[in-house]
Amino acid sequence: MLGGKTVKVKIDRDLHDRLRKVADVAGYATTEEFITHVLEKEMLHFEDAGSDDQIREKLKGLGYIS
Repeated sequence: MLGGKTVKVKIDRDLHDRLRKVADVAGYATTEEFITHVLEKEMLHFEDAGSDDQIREKLKGLGYIS
């Protein structure tokens, strides 16, 4: 969530521009708010995993790794 301690993450400028455009259309107050929402939603897929192996299997199942 925004408002806590934060860190900086570097992303490609073109990706940031695309994220900003979608965030604006979707009504988010900031691009950072939109990115945080998307990441929190994706993390729900992994939070119930009990081990690194289970996380790897979930990542494979979602197509993030092969």
